[in-house]
Formats: sequence, structure tokens, C-alpha cells
Amino acid sequence: MLADLRLARRTLTRAPGFTTVALLTLALGIGATTAIFSVVYGVLLKPLPFAEPERLVSLMHRGPGMNIPLMNQGPATYFTYVDHQRVFQDIGAWDTKEVSIVGRGDPERVQGLAVSAATLPLLRVHPALGRLFTAEEDAPGAALRTILTYGYWQRRFGGAPDVVGKPIEIGGRVAEVVGVLPPSFRFLRTDPAVILPLQLDPADAARGMSFGFQALGRLKPGVTLAQANADVARMIPMLPHAFDVLRLEPNVRPLADDVIGNVGQLLWVLLAAVGVVLLIACANVANLLLIRAEGRQQEFALRAALGASRGRVARAVLAEGVLLALGAGALALVLAHGAILLLRWMAPAQLPRVDEIAIDPTVLLFTGAISVSAGLLSGVVTLLRFGAPNAAALRDGRRATSDGPGRQRTRHALVVAEVAMALVLLVVSGLMIRTFVALRHVDPGFVRPAQVQTFRVAVAPGVIDDDAQLASTHQQIAERLAAVPGVTSVGLASHITMDGEDNGNPLYVDGVPVAEGTMPPLRRFKSVAPAFFETMGIRLVAGRPITWSDVHERRLVAIVSETLAREYWKDPARAIGQRVRSSPDNPWREIVGVTGDERDDGLDRPPTAIVYWPLLNDSYPERTMAYAVRSSRVGTAGFVRELQHAVWSVNPNLPVAAAQTLAEIESRSMAQTSFAMVMLAGAATVALLLGVVGIYGVLAYVAAQRTREIGLRMALGAQAGAVRRQFLRHGLVLTGAGIAVGVVASLALTRVLSALLFGVGPMDPLTYGAMSAALAAVALLATWIPARRASRIDPVVALRAEG
Repeated sequence: MLADLRLARRTLTRAPGFTTVALLTLALGIGATTAIFSVVYGVLLKPLPFAEPERLVSLMHRGPGMNIPLMNQGPATYFTYVDHQRVFQDIGAWDTKEVSIVGRGDPERVQGLAVSAATLPLLRVHPALGRLFTAEEDAPGAALRTILTYGYWQRRFGGAPDVVGKPIEIGGRVAEVVGVLPPSFRFLRTDPAVILPLQLDPADAARGMSFGFQALGRLKPGVTLAQANADVARMIPMLPHAFDVLRLEPNVRPLADDVIGNVGQLLWVLLAAVGVVLLIACANVANLLLIRAEGRQQEFALRAALGASRGRVARAVLAEGVLLALGAGALALVLAHGAILLLRWMAPAQLPRVDEIAIDPTVLLFTGAISVSAGLLSGVVTLLRFGAPNAAALRDGRRATSDGPGRQRTRHALVVAEVAMALVLLVVSGLMIRTFVALRHVDPGFVRPAQVQTFRVAVAPGVIDDDAQLASTHQQIAERLAAVPGVTSVGLASHITMDGEDNGNPLYVDGVPVAEGTMPPLRRFKSVAPAFFETMGIRLVAGRPITWSDVHERRLVAIVSETLAREYWKDPARAIGQRVRSSPDNPWREIVGVTGDERDDGLDRPPTAIVYWPLLNDSYPERTMAYAVRSSRVGTAGFVRELQHAVWSVNPNLPVAAAQTLAEIESRSMAQTSFAMVMLAGAATVALLLGVVGIYGVLAYVAAQRTREIGLRMALGAQAGAVRRQFLRHGLVLTGAGIAVGVVASLALTRVLSALLFGVGPMDPLTYGAMSAALAAVALLATWIPARRASRIDPVVALRAEG
């Protein structure tokens, strides 16, 4: 083997042009595949950074009674499972929350992670400093304790080793720091600054239904997911009878599924796409090796005549392919490293575990494996055509190296395959481009988002306790913000459009009966203050907006979205005067207005049915409000800082958090689509380039091989145009065959893209036609160049050269 590799090295060194082209071609395919595999491995396949992660599970439910695919945990379900389970070593609860921290510089709003006392120990997390929570600290009413994450400890406390025991004011309460987590701590898709005790109250289990937090567990050794689901199914009938309406079903699943979310399909599609690019690169190199081998038949025959076995010659051929691929693999790692940095920069917010994407030992092993495989695949084609040395090559080199029909068929098949695979990628990228364009034309429900600055202001109970005073504070903040130069309007609501909030609450409608044992459909609830719709640019379809008088006088009014109004009353105008409420225990509220629809769940989702309550209400109380400020100064230097000072002029202990423009929020809702579009378009461009190079290479070689024939024909009177047409026809036949095969393959494969598409079907004829025409046009150019060169052959020179 070493002798074969040394010989291959010397042989390739003597052909630097061929070697360089083959190396770059393979490196491009292997590098792209390595980069995307590093993403797939880092996000989907790499084990979670906890001890024995395969035994960690997420405890979820399905709610067929409410048509809810995934439901969290609540006090009743959680305490029932903790007390009666048989298959878990332990069960922990957790929830994310934004918390305000004051007293150390400017007030700030950070993400917090609230956990039960069992959560961190079952993950086998050990603190870098201090300790974890005790069961007593997790009890309701206990003094507040907190654990800092490593990054926040470094940023806010400068990594001070004496931080344990220090007080910190969180959410209006003083908390003692009891520990610091290690820098390696990562928890699912969260990025917390502080860890807090969840402090669940067992008494809440009998106070109705709620599903406000999540749970995870560690299975006992040998327990399967099926057994865990069966155990939860056994405990569900133990819940209070009020839960019967939900018809809960268990959904115990690997904890990694909570990390991956819905990005798995996208990443597998991207890996398949770059895998196609690698196959095209291998086909190109196989064609190069095939052409090169045709000129080496005398060498193969001479080696056979001197005693080399067929296997010895075959190893020499394969060694060249493998050596080329290994060299390309080394170059591919350099390309992949740069691509990974670009991917991490471009990655959408929905892509988890981005910081774990890297070239680690597993990725290196993968690169080596596909490099060797690519080399073998490229060399096998040559071996199949030239594995048996032809003794005739020693008698007549010209005739033995002639372009036989079998060899033509092999080269042509490779070119057809390249064109077909390139078309598949072009169609896939075209569908994603059509999707992106369709999303850009969707009415989001608001206007001129680049002129709207948003941020959140939370008022902790310890800062302002009285609800009426809370509403007055928000009104004062809105008035101070409106006084900032350049501001035209200010509105506030519990949530801004597309900010990730997906609450679902039952809505009772007067005159619409609810069958016994069932609940009404879930709707999105928002608390709003005056001028919110005006600031966002959400049109008023019927009725009137909410006023500050409605808020302060606690009038029983509400506003609904157009989608909700049409669902119940067909005509939005007929919704005015109708009554709704959030539960049978709350009073009816009169609908006084109907607004245009918001795409609250993203541009690719249907308009959300929303109910808007006044800021002060008993149905949907909120202490954290999102402000929207419309101004032509959005994006200019110092504008956000001026808004912060306007808020602090009302109360200096109110942190301003999550400052972002409405345009940024809208763009983030399309981030996954745009990421997929860019990645697939890049893969399709490379595939198109490689496919065109393949067509050009074959026709250029044919022209070179047929120089004498063409010279003779032209000497006998053949016209240059006829020669050009012959070569063009040859190239277009190959292209047409490849397009035909590619269309059939695309029709079969693009169905898997349905979940990623919007506004276009997987068999969209416009996309197929446009991509086929584009490929044909580029292929025509690649065919024209060798055809033009062949038609300019000087008959005298050609015949002399052959003589």
C-alpha cells in the first residue's frame, strides 16, 4: 500500500495541472460536506453536556381534548408524578423568566432559570463555587437564594471569589448568592444569567388546572421510553377530575428533543444538499481520471507485460484516487473552518447549540471517511473501464487509446448524472427563494417596521405593588417617551408581534354554548394600552380603540382581531357589542373594536386569533409590558439611550430590556427561511458550476481526440457551422438527458421540503421551468466554447500533427 501511495504521489506530481483541478474540485465538495456535518453533529447528534444524557427525558403531554400537540407541566401533574412514579431516579421542574436586577450600576433585565431543588443534581451539575439549592430553600415562602452562571459572574462581579454570601436585588427582593455554576453549564435552549428556586406549592395542585412550567427526569438504568410513557399513563387517572376534559396523554421523550426543536429537518436537508455537491465533485474527478487513464493504457499494458497482476494495477489506480482525496480532505478542513465561522455568524436564532459547532475529533473522523470514500468512488469508475490492461496498446498506441463506445458511454453517464443532481439542487434552492419572496409579500399586520423601536419594561411587585399605580406609571412612561424629540407615537402591550409568546387561553363567547365536559378553543390574550395599534400601524377595522379612561376606570371592554371576529360573526362589524370572557368566573366584557390581523406566530403562519384586554384587568394581569415607539430617529446613535433616560425619569429602578426594532423582529421571523435559502443557493451554485465544468471537460476532450477527424472532414469541404452544430447537439443531448432525469428526481425528492415551504408547492411548475432553462442556458455556453474551438481547427495543421 505504501509503495502504491508513493507511486501515486510521483505520478500526480508529474501532472500538476490535472492534480490541482482534481484537488480543488474534491476539496470544495468535501469542505462543504464537512462544514454542514459539523452543524448537524453539533446540533442534532452530539450528546447533551450532562452525565449519561441518554437517560435524561422531558416530561410532556398531549392534549387531544384541546387539540394541543404539546403541553407542559403544572402543580397537579408534577406533584402526582413525583409522589407516585416508579421508573425515574428523580424528577425536576424548571421554567424560564425574565428578572430585574438593580443595585449594581444601571438596572438590567436578564434571563433567569427557575428550578426545583432536584433539577441540577439530577443533571449531575457541580458548582464551581459554593453549593446548589436545598429542599428547604425550594419551599414556598423561603428566603430567596440565587446561583450565578459563570458568564454573569464574570461580567457583573468581575469573577470575585468572595461572591458567595453576597446579596443581590432580584425582582424587588434581596437574594443571597449561594453558588456559581461552572463555565461548561448549558441548559437546553436557555441562556440564563441567574438560577432561582422555583418554590412550587403542593397546595396549588388542588386549585385548578395550569401548565406553567416544564419538567425533566432521569430514567432508572434499563428503563425505556415506552416504559416511562406507560408509567405516566398509569398516573394520569390519579389527577383531579377537572383534568378529564383534556384527555391527557403522556409524551415522555428524550431531553435532546427539547434542544433540537424543529430545526432537524432543515439541517438534514442541508446535509443532503452538500452530499449531492460531493457526489458531483466525485463524478467530475472520475471523469478527469477516466480521461487521464485513456492516455495511460500503454503504461498499464507494459506493467502487465512485465508481470504486474490485475490487482496490482487496480491498487495503483485506486491509490491515485485515494491520495487525491486525502490531499483534498486536508485542504477541505481549511475551507470547512472558514465556512463554520461564517455559518455560526449567519445562524438564525432558532438554531440551538451554535457554540458547540466546531471541527472536533468526530468531525475529523467523518472528513477522513468521506475523503477516502470519495477517492475510492472516483477511482472505481476508472477501474471498471481500464482494470484489465489491453495488450493491443503495446502494438498500436493510437488505436488502443481510441475513444471506444463503452468509454464514451461512461463519461456521458457521469455528465448526465452531474446535470441531473445539479438540477435537483437548483430546484430545491429555487423553491426556497420562492418561499422567501412569498414571505416578503405577506402583510404582517403592521407598517414601516424600521421606524418602530421596541423594548420591555418590567415592574416588580417590590417596586410598585398597587395595580392602579402600576397603570399610572406606565402612562407616565408613555408620556415621557412621547416627549423625546422625533417620537410621533408610543404604545404598549404585554407582547409585541412575533416575539415568541405563544400563550393559549380558553375564550368564552356569549351565545356560543360549550358542551359539557369540554372547553372552548384556546386564543391568544394580550393586555394593551392606548395608542398601541396606532403606533404599530395595525388598522382598526370596526369600532374604537381602548382609551386611558377604559384602563383607569376598569371598564369591562375588549377588542378582538379580525380573524376571531370572522370566525364567530362572519362580518367584523357584527362583533361590536358582543360579549366575551376568559373564564366562567369572570364578568362578561363588551367588544368595542375589531383590529386587523397580526401574524403573531410568524409570517409563515396563519393570522393569530387575538383578544386584547385593557391594561388593568382581572382576566389577564401583566406587570411586564412591551413598549413600541415610532420615530424617524430609530436606529440613530443615542436614541435608545434617550428612551432609557425617559423611563428612568419616572422610576430609576425600572430596567429597559430587549431593545430591538420591529424590523429586526420581522427579519428574525424569517431567519430560518433565509438561512436555508442562502445555504441551498450556495450549494446549487457550486453544483451548477461543477456540472458545467463536467460538460465542458467532456466536449473539450472529445474535440481534442477528434482533431484529425475534424481536420479531414473540413479538408473535404465540411463547413465550420456544421462542425459547431454537431458539438452543440452533442452537448445539448447530454444536458437534455440530465435535465429529464433531474426533473423526475426532483419530483420525487422535493416532497420532503413541504414543511419548509410557504406560498409555493413542492412541484411548482414555474420553479422547475425556470431552473431547467437556467441550467440549459449555462450548459449551452459551456458547450459553445469547445464547439467554437473545434470549428476553427486548421485542416493542414491537424493532418500534419497526426501524420
